[in-house]
Amino acid sequence: MSKAKFLFLPLIALAGFLTGCGPSITNMTGNPVPQNPSGIYEISMSVENMDNTVMDMTPYVVIDGEQRPMSPSDLGKGIYKYNYTMPEGRNSARYFFVLDFKTDFKGDLKDKRTQSGEVYTLDLTNRYVITLEAYRGPVGSTIPVVGRGFSKFDKVVIGGFESDTTYFSPTALSFLVPPLPAGDSYRVELATGSGLLPIGNFQVDPAKLYVSPDRIQLNPNERYVVVFGIDFNAPVGGLPIEITTDIPQSVIMPEVVIPEGAKTVSVPLEGGLPGTGNLFVAAPGFSEVRVPVTVTGGFGPEPTPTEDVIVPGGETVIVEEEEVIFIDE
Repeated sequence: MSKAKFLFLPLIALAGFLTGCGPSITNMTGNPVPQNPSGIYEISMSVENMDNTVMDMTPYVVIDGEQRPMSPSDLGKGIYKYNYTMPEGRNSARYFFVLDFKTDFKGDLKDKRTQSGEVYTLDLTNRYVITLEAYRGPVGSTIPVVGRGFSKFDKVVIGGFESDTTYFSPTALSFLVPPLPAGDSYRVELATGSGLLPIGNFQVDPAKLYVSPDRIQLNPNERYVVVFGIDFNAPVGGLPIEITTDIPQSVIMPEVVIPEGAKTVSVPLEGGLPGTGNLFVAAPGFSEVRVPVTVTGGFGPEPTPTEDVIVPGGETVIVEEEEVIFIDE
């Protein structure tokens, strides 16, 4: 009895191996599809066949209740397409695939049919993005976007960060590259009332931070005004500036944030214990700036800096103690 079972199971497995499980169908049609002037839209599928008994495959797409033959695609072997003309006044269609084929098992020819496991939908959209006019740039740069069906409520999302977006027309808008870490490529999408539409990828390059003066010398307990600037208006919520030093006992200064809409901020730096070192100034998406600092051993009155401050134009913010004062230039 055990020998019979031992022989019987391999025979079943062998039969399954010889007959296979038949070809499988995969839909390759995107959805939604941008509307075009010709009104013709390609529907495509691929057929994977691991069964060496299958032959003479004939694919169809069934749409609007009619079975329509598909033709081989130039994309590769086993890929088939059909150019569907959308009836006037319609913006969607439902379809599924059918595959007729023959099997030849030791000379036993049989006609067979299989079909896709679900009914698909082809939706047309008049909202889509054609292109970014640039695919890399520094933080703060303005990037135009060309497309169709834009609205004033649309927002560009890059790397999951909603950027400042300017609407110009139903076919044009632009966005400001947000302060993301430089050197990486980020996914760009258009946030609409009906979801996210893919735009492409964008490479963020480092932007420039301005610090003035470019070197600092002061006495203990003296204060010196330091100006930090960027080339564009700070984004919503402001732009935090990270400042570190290798002489923490020698310099005292508050946290630095360029406020929303401003290009510069001025903050007081106070001398501590005597020492010589550097300030290291950085922000997401910006190249680091090194500022040499020397705190001498003498004590004296607070100096008034006379250096020219070379920073971009725009609103300047001065930080005194905990108070923030806005100055209109």
